[in-house]
Amino acid sequence: MANDTVTTGLVERETVRTPEALLHLVADLKAAGRFALDTEFAGERTYVPRLCLVQVATEDFIGLIDTMAVSDLGPLWELVGDPSIVTVLHAAREDLRLAYYGGQRLIPNNIFDTQIAAGLVGLSQFPLSYARLVEAMTGVRLPKTETRSDWERRPLSPDQIRYARDDVRYLLPIADKLTRLLGKLGREAWMLEEMERFSEPSVYEPDPDEAYLRIRGPRAGLTARPTAVLRAVGAWREREAALRNVPSRTILRDEVMTDIALRAPKRLTDLMKIKNFPPGEEASIGPGILTAVEEAKALPDDQLPQALVGQDDDTPQQRIVIDLAASLGAALCLARNLAPELALTKSSAGELVRGNVEDPVLMTGWRAEAVGKELAKFARGEASVSIRIVNGVAKVEIK
Repeated sequence: MANDTVTTGLVERETVRTPEALLHLVADLKAAGRFALDTEFAGERTYVPRLCLVQVATEDFIGLIDTMAVSDLGPLWELVGDPSIVTVLHAAREDLRLAYYGGQRLIPNNIFDTQIAAGLVGLSQFPLSYARLVEAMTGVRLPKTETRSDWERRPLSPDQIRYARDDVRYLLPIADKLTRLLGKLGREAWMLEEMERFSEPSVYEPDPDEAYLRIRGPRAGLTARPTAVLRAVGAWREREAALRNVPSRTILRDEVMTDIALRAPKRLTDLMKIKNFPPGEEASIGPGILTAVEEAKALPDDQLPQALVGQDDDTPQQRIVIDLAASLGAALCLARNLAPELALTKSSAGELVRGNVEDPVLMTGWRAEAVGKELAKFARGEASVSIRIVNGVAKVEIK
């Protein structure tokens, strides 16, 4: 891909620090019809990250909003929810989560995520960082000196301001290039499908009853009943974290959650015996945990969740087939200018091989068209596979 030089002679406007200046900026963004958006936030200590700075850009100017001075960004978030305005971001989820909460459960609309678009056109490994995307598409190397900067500190340094402006400076021209590539590959509908998920509230405010699905660690022994316990305790932890406004992992670590699910403790003293259970916390969080455990144990069999079957539960033969399916899928993606990491995972390949999921991810939407249907035939033993190595690259055909 040619590394064209992108014109970046944008007017750098004065930082917004008053509600009146914010309204003026928002009016200009709305008149432009589309704008680039990025945020800087502190997210290590709270359930919802604390917004510290907002950066925006049009084809004419770059603007910064100091959220320590202007706390109500409602007018800006309204633009993010306006279906007539295009909002361009890179790795959009966390930025849009801030818009969702800041806009009183605002539903984002008409989003273009350059990270996802880059994956859909096969541009290097997914997820591609903003700095690497800028270099790949413009030839510009961005400094990385402020990647771990303290954005709550005031005043911001000149280097921080320069870094913040650069985070939106190139987004619109890059989005234009990616849009042309999507059109050339006939993948505009794939991009639209991926962007539609940003209009789902569950992306920003997950259902507590599904929090257990994101818990990491070994899954051996998590049959249906222990999985129900894990679901109940996971939902309790998610609600507790939201109530306290702290990251959920600070309440209980994932491996502790799994141990609780397997042991199904009955008393506070049982919790104290679990490795890495927070010492001295059994009296404060123990009752909530035990209540969740008892509720899960009382569920009738027909209300139990599906067992969390993972690699530890697969037979050796299944593991080989899952690995092969994932590798075949990745090779197909690379041959089709599609980032394998965006299209499939080992987990989604496992769904096809095990056949234990009603609607496998790889059999829905664009992923079915891209690789899913072919891999499903392979998983069912209904197709033959041809593999050739050409100049060190695997050429795969599934027929």
